[in-house]
Amino acid sequence: MEDKDSVIEAINKKKPEVDNWLNRNVWLDYEQKGDFHSFYVDEESGLRSIKSEITIKTTMKEIFDYVVECNNKQNYDKSLDHCKQIIKFDDTYQLCYFNYRGKLLISNRDMYCAVYTKFNEEESEIFCTNYVNEKYPPVNKVERAELIYAGWKFKKVEDGIHTLYYTLADMHLKQILVNTTLGEVARQIIRLKEILEKK
Repeated sequence: MEDKDSVIEAINKKKPEVDNWLNRNVWLDYEQKGDFHSFYVDEESGLRSIKSEITIKTTMKEIFDYVVECNNKQNYDKSLDHCKQIIKFDDTYQLCYFNYRGKLLISNRDMYCAVYTKFNEEESEIFCTNYVNEKYPPVNKVERAELIYAGWKFKKVEDGIHTLYYTLADMHLKQILVNTTLGEVARQIIRLKEILEKK
Protein backbone atom coordinates (compact mmCIF):
# COMPACT_ATOMS: atom_id res chain seq x y z
CA MET A 1 0.00 0.00 0.00
CA GLU A 2 1.51 3.28 -1.15
CA ASP A 3 0.56 5.34 1.91
CA LYS A 4 1.94 2.77 4.34
CA ASP A 5 5.30 2.72 2.57
CA SER A 6 5.55 6.50 2.65
CA VAL A 7 4.46 6.62 6.31
CA ILE A 8 7.20 4.10 7.20
CA GLU A 9 9.70 6.11 5.17
CA ALA A 10 8.83 9.33 7.04
CA ILE A 11 9.19 7.58 10.40
CA ASN A 12 12.46 5.86 9.49
CA LYS A 13 13.92 9.19 8.42
CA LYS A 14 13.33 10.92 11.77
CA LYS A 15 12.89 8.32 14.52
CA PRO A 16 16.58 7.28 14.71
CA GLU A 17 17.47 10.87 15.71
CA VAL A 18 15.15 11.09 18.70
CA ASP A 19 17.09 9.35 21.47
CA ASN A 20 20.21 11.46 20.88
CA TRP A 21 18.04 14.58 20.67
CA LEU A 22 16.32 13.74 23.97
CA ASN A 23 19.54 12.83 25.78
CA ARG A 24 21.53 15.97 24.98
CA ASN A 25 22.98 17.81 27.97
CA VAL A 26 21.67 21.19 26.76
CA TRP A 27 18.13 20.93 28.18
CA LEU A 28 17.22 23.75 30.58
CA ASP A 29 14.70 23.63 33.43
CA TYR A 30 11.35 25.13 32.46
CA GLU A 31 8.96 24.22 35.26
CA GLN A 32 8.84 21.83 38.20
CA LYS A 33 5.89 20.96 40.42
CA GLY A 34 5.78 17.77 42.47
CA ASP A 35 6.93 14.96 40.21
CA PHE A 36 6.18 17.03 37.09
CA HIS A 37 9.29 18.45 35.44
CA SER A 38 9.57 20.18 32.08
CA PHE A 39 12.59 21.30 30.07
CA TYR A 40 13.33 23.32 26.93
CA VAL A 41 16.02 23.99 24.37
CA ASP A 42 16.12 27.00 22.07
CA GLU A 43 17.45 25.42 18.90
CA GLU A 44 19.78 27.07 16.39
CA SER A 45 16.90 26.91 13.91
CA GLY A 46 14.98 29.39 16.08
CA LEU A 47 12.49 26.73 17.20
CA ARG A 48 12.03 25.64 20.82
CA SER A 49 12.11 22.00 21.87
CA ILE A 50 10.03 20.90 24.87
CA LYS A 51 10.00 17.73 26.93
CA SER A 52 8.18 16.96 30.16
CA GLU A 53 7.93 13.99 32.51
CA ILE A 54 5.75 12.71 35.31
CA THR A 55 4.85 9.41 36.98
CA ILE A 56 1.25 8.24 36.62
CA LYS A 57 -0.34 5.61 38.85
CA THR A 58 -1.83 3.40 36.14
CA THR A 59 -1.00 0.30 34.11
CA MET A 60 1.02 0.25 30.92
CA LYS A 61 -1.94 -1.03 28.91
CA GLU A 62 -4.30 1.63 30.23
CA ILE A 63 -2.01 4.60 29.51
CA PHE A 64 -0.89 3.27 26.14
CA ASP A 65 -4.42 2.50 24.97
CA TYR A 66 -5.63 5.92 26.11
CA VAL A 67 -2.87 7.96 24.47
CA VAL A 68 -2.74 5.97 21.24
CA GLU A 69 -6.46 6.68 20.70
CA CYS A 70 -6.29 9.97 18.82
CA ASN A 71 -9.78 11.10 19.86
CA ASN A 72 -8.72 11.17 23.53
CA LYS A 73 -6.08 13.82 22.84
CA GLN A 74 -8.56 16.70 23.12
CA ASN A 75 -9.19 15.71 26.74
CA TYR A 76 -5.65 16.63 27.82
CA ASP A 77 -4.27 18.82 25.00
CA LYS A 78 -6.18 22.09 25.29
CA SER A 79 -4.56 23.58 22.18
CA LEU A 80 -6.10 20.91 19.95
CA ASP A 81 -9.23 21.83 18.01
CA HIS A 82 -9.85 18.40 16.49
CA CYS A 83 -8.07 15.35 15.16
CA LYS A 84 -8.79 12.11 13.37
CA GLN A 85 -7.14 8.87 12.46
CA ILE A 86 -6.91 8.74 8.66
CA ILE A 87 -5.65 5.18 8.28
CA LYS A 88 -4.55 2.50 10.73
CA PHE A 89 -2.35 0.18 8.73
CA ASP A 90 -1.60 -2.24 11.58
CA ASP A 91 -0.67 -2.18 15.28
CA THR A 92 2.55 -0.30 14.49
CA TYR A 93 1.81 2.31 11.82
CA GLN A 94 -0.96 4.82 11.29
CA LEU A 95 -1.63 8.18 9.67
CA CYS A 96 -3.38 10.91 11.67
CA TYR A 97 -4.56 14.50 11.18
CA PHE A 98 -4.32 17.21 13.87
CA ASN A 99 -5.82 20.71 13.80
CA TYR A 100 -4.74 23.23 16.46
CA ARG A 101 -6.66 26.33 17.53
CA GLY A 102 -5.47 29.76 16.51
CA LYS A 103 -5.80 32.83 18.71
CA LEU A 104 -7.30 36.25 17.95
CA LEU A 105 -6.22 37.04 14.38
CA ILE A 106 -4.10 33.89 14.05
CA SER A 107 -5.55 31.07 11.97
CA ASN A 108 -5.64 27.44 13.00
CA ARG A 109 -2.59 25.29 12.28
CA ASP A 110 -2.79 21.71 11.07
CA MET A 111 -0.55 18.79 10.21
CA TYR A 112 -0.65 15.24 8.94
CA CYS A 113 1.48 12.90 11.01
CA ALA A 114 3.07 9.54 10.42
CA VAL A 115 2.67 7.61 13.68
CA TYR A 116 4.67 4.69 15.04
CA THR A 117 3.50 2.77 18.12
CA LYS A 118 5.15 -0.01 20.10
CA PHE A 119 3.58 -1.67 23.14
CA ASN A 120 5.43 -3.67 25.77
CA GLU A 121 4.48 -4.24 29.42
CA GLU A 122 7.81 -2.78 30.59
CA GLU A 123 8.47 0.01 28.04
CA SER A 124 6.25 1.41 25.30
CA GLU A 125 6.42 4.35 22.93
CA ILE A 126 4.49 6.46 20.46
CA PHE A 127 6.39 8.51 17.87
CA CYS A 128 5.00 11.07 15.40
CA THR A 129 6.58 13.06 12.62
CA ASN A 130 5.52 15.19 9.69
CA TYR A 131 3.84 13.54 6.71
CA VAL A 132 3.57 15.24 3.33
CA ASN A 133 1.57 13.80 0.43
CA GLU A 134 -0.21 15.55 -2.43
CA LYS A 135 -3.30 13.53 -1.51
CA TYR A 136 -3.61 15.76 1.56
CA PRO A 137 -3.34 19.38 0.36
CA PRO A 138 -3.58 22.43 2.64
CA VAL A 139 -7.02 23.26 4.02
CA ASN A 140 -8.62 26.63 3.25
CA LYS A 141 -7.88 29.28 5.93
CA VAL A 142 -5.68 26.87 7.89
CA GLU A 143 -1.89 27.20 7.96
CA ARG A 144 -0.03 23.92 7.42
CA ALA A 145 2.52 23.42 10.21
CA GLU A 146 5.49 21.05 10.25
CA LEU A 147 6.08 18.50 12.99
CA ILE A 148 9.71 17.52 13.35
CA TYR A 149 9.23 15.20 16.34
CA ALA A 150 6.60 14.48 18.95
CA GLY A 151 6.01 11.45 21.05
CA TRP A 152 5.63 9.58 24.28
CA LYS A 153 7.86 7.15 26.13
CA PHE A 154 6.38 5.03 28.91
CA LYS A 155 8.41 3.00 31.40
CA LYS A 156 7.07 0.79 34.17
CA VAL A 157 8.42 1.87 37.57
CA GLU A 158 7.63 0.86 41.14
CA ASP A 159 4.89 3.46 41.67
CA GLY A 160 3.30 3.47 38.23
CA ILE A 161 4.32 4.49 34.71
CA HIS A 162 7.09 7.03 34.17
CA THR A 163 5.75 9.15 31.32
CA LEU A 164 7.82 11.35 29.02
CA TYR A 165 6.31 13.65 26.39
CA TYR A 166 8.37 15.61 23.85
CA THR A 167 7.78 17.87 20.87
CA LEU A 168 9.55 20.03 18.31
CA ALA A 169 7.42 21.69 15.64
CA ASP A 170 7.43 24.62 13.26
CA MET A 171 3.99 26.20 13.66
CA HIS A 172 4.82 28.93 11.11
CA LEU A 173 4.33 31.64 13.72
CA LYS A 174 6.62 34.19 15.30
CA GLN A 175 8.50 32.09 17.82
CA ILE A 176 7.69 34.45 20.68
CA LEU A 177 4.01 33.60 20.18
CA VAL A 178 4.77 29.88 20.07
CA ASN A 179 6.92 30.03 23.20
CA THR A 180 4.08 31.50 25.26
CA THR A 181 1.99 28.38 24.59
CA LEU A 182 4.70 25.71 24.93
CA GLY A 183 4.46 25.65 28.72
CA GLU A 184 0.83 24.65 28.35
CA VAL A 185 1.82 21.99 25.83
CA ALA A 186 4.35 20.58 28.33
CA ARG A 187 1.71 20.54 31.09
CA GLN A 188 -0.66 18.30 29.13
CA ILE A 189 0.87 15.31 30.92
CA ILE A 190 -0.45 16.75 34.22
CA ARG A 191 -3.97 16.63 32.78
CA LEU A 192 -3.31 13.13 31.46
CA LYS A 193 -2.28 12.09 34.98
CA GLU A 194 -5.46 13.59 36.46
CA ILE A 195 -7.64 11.76 33.92
CA LEU A 196 -6.03 8.35 34.33
CA GLU A 197 -5.72 8.47 38.12
CA LYS A 198 -9.45 9.25 38.44
CA LYS A 199 -10.34 6.04 36.58
